Amino acid sequence: MDHHPLHLHSMLVHAVIALAPLAAAALVLEASSVTLAGIGPPVWAVLFRGSLVGMLLIALPSILTGISERNHMYVNWPPSHRIKLTLSFFLVILVGIELLQVFGSETPLRLGSWLALAVIGGNCTVVFALSAYGLRISLGRQSLARTSYQADMDFDPPMNILECVAEFADDPPKLINVQEER
Repeated sequence: MDHHPLHLHSMLVHAVIALAPLAAAALVLEASSVTLAGIGPPVWAVLFRGSLVGMLLIALPSILTGISERNHMYVNWPPSHRIKLTLSFFLVILVGIELLQVFGSETPLRLGSWLALAVIGGNCTVVFALSAYGLRISLGRQSLARTSYQADMDFDPPMNILECVAEFADDPPKLINVQEER
């Protein structure tokens, strides 16, 4: 049996990415008192508040699994990873403040309030930035931009490891069964 590890970080962040625009849409629909297909403001209220709570509860383990998986795979933390970590903490703080406002106040939601601006603009912008950095990190070699690889300048002439291993690109991957005793 082949071993396919679960990447909990990748699985968790998708929920946070989905909940941010869902919370924004639910806030707009609740504040506007819109009824769509029999779904009215009370449902939008539950969806809005539940999305914020879900974002906060899922963002915390996402950060922990991101740190854990990062530390197991790489030695250093390049700027893109530090930016992602900072944005993640900012999102948790922002959503926490939003939840304090939502559950600590009896005032009705207004589209012109700082809360609406934070949920619609803030959360969605931070989640978009986190997504962009996440894709840049995980799919860096598949982008149109130049790769970050530099030839090894210690060799004379400089050696490009990508040219050295190009002949092996068509070889099937070597899989190791970690449950198998040796």
